[in-house]
Amino acid sequence: MENQFLKKLQIKPSFKVSVINAPENAAAIFGDIPNTVEFTYQTKLNSDAYLVFAITKVDLFAALEVIQPSINDKTIAWIFYPKAKTALAADLNLMQSWNDLSKYNLAPCGSAAVNEIWTGIRIKTASSQKKSGVGNEEIANNEYGKYIDVTNKAVTLPDDLKAALTEHPTALAYYEQLAYSHKKEYVLWVVTAKQEKTRLDRISKMIEKLLNKKKNPSEK
Repeated sequence: MENQFLKKLQIKPSFKVSVINAPENAAAIFGDIPNTVEFTYQTKLNSDAYLVFAITKVDLFAALEVIQPSINDKTIAWIFYPKAKTALAADLNLMQSWNDLSKYNLAPCGSAAVNEIWTGIRIKTASSQKKSGVGNEEIANNEYGKYIDVTNKAVTLPDDLKAALTEHPTALAYYEQLAYSHKKEYVLWVVTAKQEKTRLDRISKMIEKLLNKKKNPSEK
């Protein structure tokens, strides 16, 4: 069976993956690792992917000092840090921006929910990034900002999506209890549709996924 979490992280067959500062339950977080992926809980330079667990800025910057020279335009790199209001929460979850990453020529380019404790942001070399419009700093200054409040971590449903969900109370109730990061993924999935037909199709699929208790649009 395909590992959906690794797929969300864009870990591909033949990848060499280095997990840094892994918590004791890391194996449960990642699930069954395919035989086609080389997974190590050690810091190995020149890996295809780096998955960094960091509770504090000190943890994060210590890891980046080591791996930054190995991160190129094709490298997959994620930072996992504790959600606010969890027992592990420290200073990373309070960061309103990730501007400190610029010291390493890195910048955030995406996000993903991990579990009830951890959340994640993907980082890339700043020079390689194309403006997607869905980074936190971009959202704060574009049309998506009226739906996603990145500062207060609040999500507002677009009128058409809210109307559609209102017709399906069970789906709406499940959506309302989702974490901010999951709500954000669903709403961005809908509002980034380029065509009206695509938007309507995504709204329909979102309702179906919520009825099947799928936490995000990429979950099968």
